[in-house]
Amino acid sequence: MTVFRGFMILVKRNLFMFFLYFAIFMSICIMIQVVTKGEGTSQFKEERRSIAVLDRDGGELAEGFIKYLGEKHHIVDIEDDKSVIQEKLFYRDIYYVVTIPEGFETVCLENGRKLKTTKIPGATSAFYIDQQIDTFLNEIRVLKHAGFSTAEALEEVKRIEEVDAEVTMIDQNGYGGQMTPYGYLFQYLPYLFLSVLCYILGFVMIAYRKQDVRRRMLCSSISLRKQNAQLVAGFVSVGSGFWVICMLMSIALYGKSFLADGNFFYYLLNSFVMILVALALSFLVGVLVEKEAVVNSVVNVISLGMCFTCGVFVSMSVLGKGVRMAAHFLPVYWYETVNEIIGNNAQFTAAQKAAVWQGVGIQLLFAATILSIGLVVSKYKEQE
Repeated sequence: MTVFRGFMILVKRNLFMFFLYFAIFMSICIMIQVVTKGEGTSQFKEERRSIAVLDRDGGELAEGFIKYLGEKHHIVDIEDDKSVIQEKLFYRDIYYVVTIPEGFETVCLENGRKLKTTKIPGATSAFYIDQQIDTFLNEIRVLKHAGFSTAEALEEVKRIEEVDAEVTMIDQNGYGGQMTPYGYLFQYLPYLFLSVLCYILGFVMIAYRKQDVRRRMLCSSISLRKQNAQLVAGFVSVGSGFWVICMLMSIALYGKSFLADGNFFYYLLNSFVMILVALALSFLVGVLVEKEAVVNSVVNVISLGMCFTCGVFVSMSVLGKGVRMAAHFLPVYWYETVNEIIGNNAQFTAAQKAAVWQGVGIQLLFAATILSIGLVVSKYKEQE
């Protein structure tokens, strides 16, 4: 097992890069786990902003309108002066100013004129306040047309706002309508697989393919078939070991919830097939690249390029149609397609199960194709 031992020695020399990538990835996973612990849709609450109301009417409706805004935001008293308003907005003492005109009820309810507002340009909270104001005015308008007096309409709006509606979410996918936490972890695994394996094994292959090393190996008593078998054993050992470490990391982070998941087997299968793709790519990189200084650049292009276009760093739902079409020709796309299905569904329909196996099969075809290309290139270079 001389070739195998030499292979593992070269891997050991490049373990620093493995530990570097793995430590960064692990730190990010733990940080996300701590930051998002216990948070979800149940943690949503309305945001209160500091706003100002300039009341030029002083009527009953204006008073009720100010009380309505005061229940949702912090009302700040300021002078009705343009320079003062601009200064307050500039220093973020207030974020929104609404002016109630004289004859408020006639102007805004009967004539339908918009209230004059001043806001910080580009502030998203301003759109939310606009919606609250429109909701208030529309409710008052409807109630007034229904025969309510102004006082009765204000009282009814107040009663409506105090009602707490109970919402029951229909759990259609078995995970509360969301992807599982470990589903997000597995979404980012391709970058770790490609970066680490292509980098480490790429260096190993370059070392073995140096002319002097190849000549010595051809002159040795070990047959070429045994040499290749030991190289394959080295690749499989490194890839399998790395995959086991990543799976143990997932179990350590998510424990029983991950082990008890009905799709546990599919997570293991999909990630293992992705490891095979990464091993095939690392072999191809080692065959094509001849200088060690170029390996880092090539690996970054491969790993980052595929991960950005195939839904690893950016969800596929926000990628352009052209990018998604092009991503069909890359193996990571099919990994992410499978991961999205198993991460979002506790139980599969017949179509979803077929899509999962299709994605796994296509990844295997990619691995076989990439490996075949690497073998052809390797044979051609040996003949040279």
